[in-house]
Amino acid sequence: MSEIVVVETEATWESSIREIVDNPGITMLVGSVDTGKTTLTRQLVNAGVNAEIPTAIIDADTGQSELGPPAAISMTIVEQPVESIRELKPRRMYFVGSTTPVQHMLPVVIGVKRLADEALARGVKLVVIDTSGLVSGMLGRTLKLYKIDLLSPQHVIGLQKKRELNHILSVVEKMSKIKLHRLKVPKEVQIKTPAFRAARRHSQFYDYFRSAGRHFLRLDDIVCWGTYFTTGHPVKWQHYPALERILKTRILHAEIVGNGMYIVVECRPQMAGIEALKEKYGSRQFTIVCGTDFTNLLVGLADGNGNTIDLGIIEAIDFKQKRIAVLTPAASVTPVRIVQFGSMRIRPDGLESGKIRPGAI
Repeated sequence: MSEIVVVETEATWESSIREIVDNPGITMLVGSVDTGKTTLTRQLVNAGVNAEIPTAIIDADTGQSELGPPAAISMTIVEQPVESIRELKPRRMYFVGSTTPVQHMLPVVIGVKRLADEALARGVKLVVIDTSGLVSGMLGRTLKLYKIDLLSPQHVIGLQKKRELNHILSVVEKMSKIKLHRLKVPKEVQIKTPAFRAARRHSQFYDYFRSAGRHFLRLDDIVCWGTYFTTGHPVKWQHYPALERILKTRILHAEIVGNGMYIVVECRPQMAGIEALKEKYGSRQFTIVCGTDFTNLLVGLADGNGNTIDLGIIEAIDFKQKRIAVLTPAASVTPVRIVQFGSMRIRPDGLESGKIRPGAI
């Protein structure tokens, strides 16, 4: 029978920190918003560093990140005690493309796993993972439990105000070889309003992109994720006039993708034109977007192994020259082979200018 170890509910932060430092491993923090996860993460990391344990932090809260920019999961190895996690710079990022895990649960789980594996491969013994505040309902339960299942952490810390985590922690209690630490939320934890959180994300995006420069990516050199764009077989330009007559707008780009067609147009067509297109080409699935839909789209720039190099903002796509103009703080885009489409628009001044349904562009 598998051994189940549960730390008593009256455990203190100090006693749990000591126990984790004595038996380091992957340590995952679970809690709603405003429960002190970031503060405890810092204390854990500092305790590991002071004990001369190779220590890393993974910030998986894409909406209220402390380590890297919003919309990405970040990891770094900590070599000195810190007063604030914001003092640190990420060594590796994984682009999610959204400030909420809703509709992005798969990349969130995969991103945390990839960064944890990299930290362990670098000789880290204590990996502290700060997670998002999504804990309610089936979405919160599914996200946290599948993340725990994939990571197989040695420690799970539940920071609970009342009983909001019971539907998650009651399952963790039955998992073998996991030490569950049920901890109370300090009374002095500050409550942050939605307006405060939005303003903070704006500031983070502004700081991240204020030194960004314009770079160009050749479409022939890259492939795009999170979109059908660049993933199909190009339609020859000789066929454009027929499509233009039906849709009554200029065609900028078109490609066959599986049993469907992906079309970029100059102006959004009327529904009658779309229906006529479906009638002519039968049961094909059509994705029709405007050329301006790409403007200010937040993207991740990754190498051929899917490792995020940097974040970027699409300025425009030149379909004739077959290149993307992107703003990014990256010194060079030469290693970029994958452009990961996000689900939000960010202006160069850091202001969020809209959400996008995944796969809509």
